[in-house]
Amino acid sequence: MSDRSTAGEAAEPSTESVNPVRVDRPEETADDYTTTELLAVAAARQIDDGETAFIGVGMSLMSGILAKHTHAPDCQLVTESGYIGSVPPGVVQSISDTILGVDALVATDQCEIFVDNQRGAFDVGIIGAGQIDSRGNTNSTAVIGDATYDRPKVRLPGSGGSNDIMTSCGRTVVMMRQQRRAFTTEVDYVTAPGHLERPGRREELGFVGGGPAAVVTDMAVFGFDDDGEMVLETTHPGVSVDDVREEVQWDLRVADDVATTPEPTRGEVAMLRAIDPADVVLRGTDYVYEVGFEEWSDTVLEHWEQLRTVQNETDD
Repeated sequence: MSDRSTAGEAAEPSTESVNPVRVDRPEETADDYTTTELLAVAAARQIDDGETAFIGVGMSLMSGILAKHTHAPDCQLVTESGYIGSVPPGVVQSISDTILGVDALVATDQCEIFVDNQRGAFDVGIIGAGQIDSRGNTNSTAVIGDATYDRPKVRLPGSGGSNDIMTSCGRTVVMMRQQRRAFTTEVDYVTAPGHLERPGRREELGFVGGGPAAVVTDMAVFGFDDDGEMVLETTHPGVSVDDVREEVQWDLRVADDVATTPEPTRGEVAMLRAIDPADVVLRGTDYVYEVGFEEWSDTVLEHWEQLRTVQNETDD
């Protein structure tokens, strides 16, 4: 497994896109990307070439596919439904979506995947969360507030694979929207244990994984110091350190030299939009509701065929 442990060591954007998708000057900085696309790209760069990445659906899946098609062609994507080496040509609706089996190296079952994860077989995992605290403990179970667990203020989707990923993967990347209510002094429920209450606690509990190594948001990228505390590493273009501080409830630690997150390239943005041609995840438009099924399916098929062509050319 990789021994990389900080967000600052994330892969730099490639100076030459490996698999540009029908776009001129793919290596140049994109000039029309959204903050969501920057979030997806920044997370993708956390995956190194040759690593095995345990990913979910939605944004984490898109980041994994992007990494596979750009700077990390030899990474292997693993999904909890049982596919290893999956290269799905686009957004999927659930972990049970059979499109995850496209070009997969192995099709096994959920039990086998989680057993392998508990053995420490996977280098990096990517998860989302509804809340996070300064030590990377995450909550995707319930926002309780002044209510009770049985009748919470907000019932979140639940753990899914996030607890297993956080406890057993070599390191974990958390993807979130930057909101003060979500970056809280204390999570209402610990769904996935980060660095817990003090250094060394994870080891005492027998966790084989290194825990959270990076948090990627639509405003910044954070790492963790030796004490297990979150540290601001980079801010996205146009975002200041003070802007980020305002969206965090605790006294945020800040790196001595906060850099600017590298912007997406034209090739990376083109690849993302090929993965999500109907704007299901990336841009949040109403496209999917404004067209008929035939136009929607033709659009998705065109982009998926384009991605399959790119992948086949790479394999050759």
